[in-house]
This record gives sequence, C-alpha cells and structure tokens, in this order.
Amino acid sequence: MNEQHSSTDGTGLMDKVRQGATSQLSTQKNRATDGIGTVAQAVRQTSQQLRTQQHDTIANYIDQAANQLEQFSTRLRDKDIGELMRDAQQFARRQPAVFIGSAFAIGLLGARFLKSSRDRRDADAGRNSYARSSTGYRTGYSTPSTGAGGATYGSER
Repeated sequence: MNEQHSSTDGTGLMDKVRQGATSQLSTQKNRATDGIGTVAQAVRQTSQQLRTQQHDTIANYIDQAANQLEQFSTRLRDKDIGELMRDAQQFARRQPAVFIGSAFAIGLLGARFLKSSRDRRDADAGRNSYARSSTGYRTGYSTPSTGAGGATYGSER
C-alpha cells in the first residue's frame, strides 16, 4: 500500500512541476508578445517618419515588416504552450539545421540582451564595469610602480 501511495505522490509532484513550468512559460510568452507588439509600434513610427520625409517606398517595406511582426505576435498570443511545443518539434524534425542555427542565434541574442541589461542596471545603480580590487574600484588607469632609484617596473593590474 505504501508503494501505491508513493507513486501517486510522485505523479502529483510531477503534475505540480509541469503546471508551474507551463505557468512560467505562459508568462514569458505573454511578455514576448508584448515586446514584439512594442517593436511593431516602433517600426510603424519609423515608417511614418519616413513618409514625412518623402521616402514612401522604404516606408512601405517597413510597414510590411510591422504587419508581419503584428501577425506573428497575434499568432503567438493565440496559441497555448502545448501547441507552441508541438510546432517547435515539428519544425525541428522538418528543418533540423535551420532549427539548430536559429536556436544558436537566439541564444546569442539572449545572452547579449542579458549582458546589456545587467550592465545598464549596474550603471544605474552607480557602479561601473571595472574590476574591483581589495581597496575598492579600479579606475581603469594604470599606476606605474617604482623601485629604488625611481625605476618603473610595471603597472598595477
């Protein structure tokens, strides 16, 4: 009887983990769709500025790009996490090289975004990106070390 009870507990735990992961992914999906919508609005504003400067041909292309972004955002918003996972799996099976390349590119962009966000947050908090020494922040400038007779031996690193 204990074996049956422990296997039921394990299933319940897995369901809770799955629900938590689905909830987190859903939240991230909503953030992504909001971000894509914001980008589409910015792109559309750019096309309006180009139209005022008599660059209608370029503005038309940019409007098309904004429309594509909005359509993608809407499709993404309308799908649940399960559908997105199935779509990703099907795409990976059909186009494995493109899938791996896209995953790599997204990883690079994500890392770059996270790094720039961290650097910006550090700068806003009054910190700089220079290394910290035991005496505080380094300024990035080297100070020559001198020995007997004033000879320069190198710089502090």
